[in-house]
Amino acid sequence: MPAGETQPVNTRARRTLRPLAPVGLSDSAQRVLEAALELFNQHGYDGTSLQLIADRLGVTKAAIYYHFRTKNEILGALVRPAFEHLQQLLDDAGAGPRTAARREQNLRDYIDYLLHYRQVSGFLSRDIAALAQPEVWQPAQQLTDRLQHLLTGHAPQDDEALADLWGAATSQALIGALLAFPAAPEEWLRSELTELGAHLAAGHRKAQRRAVNTPR
Repeated sequence: MPAGETQPVNTRARRTLRPLAPVGLSDSAQRVLEAALELFNQHGYDGTSLQLIADRLGVTKAAIYYHFRTKNEILGALVRPAFEHLQQLLDDAGAGPRTAARREQNLRDYIDYLLHYRQVSGFLSRDIAALAQPEVWQPAQQLTDRLQHLLTGHAPQDDEALADLWGAATSQALIGALLAFPAAPEEWLRSELTELGAHLAAGHRKAQRRAVNTPR
């Protein structure tokens, strides 16, 4: 994420999330990632070349090769921290008690996560070419079920089909709302996304109770 555009997160998120940039990158490599993310958002993954990134930075393509051999390596370096942080969030959530308060905190943590990675989430959500790259779809595939269970407060006795349906709907609703208001003030957006997620979580619990009371 470009310098100065890191999204603030709450105190708890600051204690658990590492910096946005991959650890150990030089300043020049980080500038490559910042330029690439900006161009990916503007032109899409397929529409961005290493030469275009070099031109944006005012350097030769050889200077890009010094840090990243391929465009896929750049994509991987951009998304890896986000997936690592999501893995961390899911691990922390799974280690906690299954209480209503914990479910609410998990939802707030995930919304903080989305805001923290607002630019990366926005780019990936609308770029099919980037989503098709193994650097993206492999970790996404591994984490999807766990994320959906986090968002619904999934319990072992829950109907799996309902949990998957409501989890997918909640994930899409939160990301869709985030993308629909790219310039919205962060605190307002955090409040509304939290309210939206809470309503959807309540809807999932209601659907689960209905399933228990409805003979098949």
